[in-house]
Amino acid sequence: MKTVAAFLIAALCAAQAIACDKVDAAKVQAALFEMGTQWSERDGGVLLEWGRAWDGTAASQRLGLLRAFAEGDVCLTGRAREISFYRHGKLVGRASPSGIQLLDTGAPGKSPAC
Repeated sequence: MKTVAAFLIAALCAAQAIACDKVDAAKVQAALFEMGTQWSERDGGVLLEWGRAWDGTAASQRLGLLRAFAEGDVCLTGRAREISFYRHGKLVGRASPSGIQLLDTGAPGKSPAC
């Protein structure tokens, strides 16, 4: 899983070196969806529940995952939105037009049974 998270972060960084690429942004979101990440839109913002990509990743990788989704969302929608990131119902991060904040900086571990 660490390899996939690192790949997503690397793909985002490469895409940022050039203009917004909606195809690449959609591919990143599709990859996250395939790893069990789900999101919905509510009141102009986004609520996202991380899948297994979150588990076992370091804090720096987790911040990269938040950034990958948020910046891809900006690319696809044309504007920054309020995004609340959750894992197992716990708020772990936020993104807004003013920035991205990682709230869960704990050591990676095994995910609780779902």
